[in-house]
Amino acid sequence: VQDNMGNCVQKATVAGELKTEASQGVEEGNVQLSGSHPAFPPVSQYQMSNQLGAYQFSNAIPLAGNYTVAPVKEDNPLNGVTTLDLALISKHVLGVETLNGPYKMIAADANKSGTITTFDVVELRKLILGIYDELPNNKSWRFVDRAYTFPNPSNPFASAFPESKTVANMLASQMGENFVGVKIGDVNGTAAANNLMQVDDRTTGTVLFDIEERAVKAGETFEVKFRSA
Repeated sequence: VQDNMGNCVQKATVAGELKTEASQGVEEGNVQLSGSHPAFPPVSQYQMSNQLGAYQFSNAIPLAGNYTVAPVKEDNPLNGVTTLDLALISKHVLGVETLNGPYKMIAADANKSGTITTFDVVELRKLILGIYDELPNNKSWRFVDRAYTFPNPSNPFASAFPESKTVANMLASQMGENFVGVKIGDVNGTAAANNLMQVDDRTTGTVLFDIEERAVKAGETFEVKFRSA
């Protein structure tokens, strides 16, 4: 008798959390689990993280098997992206006020070039103005292995950072496969990562508007469109 489908073998659980740098759970992150074992069929499962950012694949991988877990989240690219973020990124590019931390720098790299330049500001401005529905060269969120230590925190792009986790010859359940969620374009941490987060009260604050720059002539009548995130 052969257990060709791997139903009788002991299996282990893979679980973890998707959270922002500020420890807010990232909801509805699409986590993919891919596994393999020489004696059984391959494993391919998906699960959405809950409001706390937690996910769990129960009894999913046969013991002594290998697996890779990778989260993806591509919805609502404008979440947390405002003209204030553009101003902060511009200050970083000009060297006036640098972004403090590798995750903020990853968030500023809108075109996923591995550098932070004025091109990133241009891409995000097009997103705010409605020219883009989504960033053409990047996802809405990126996820970094929480256990990873950046060799050079002042330049997180100096070496490739892990956006998935792989384990070979798993001998027990792995319950701490955690990732840091980075909302692209949101360098000041205002994105709503889950439905439990309260909306900021901005009634006494300053609203920043974006308008397209253009040349005008004296006496000309023209239309100006004001947009705000």
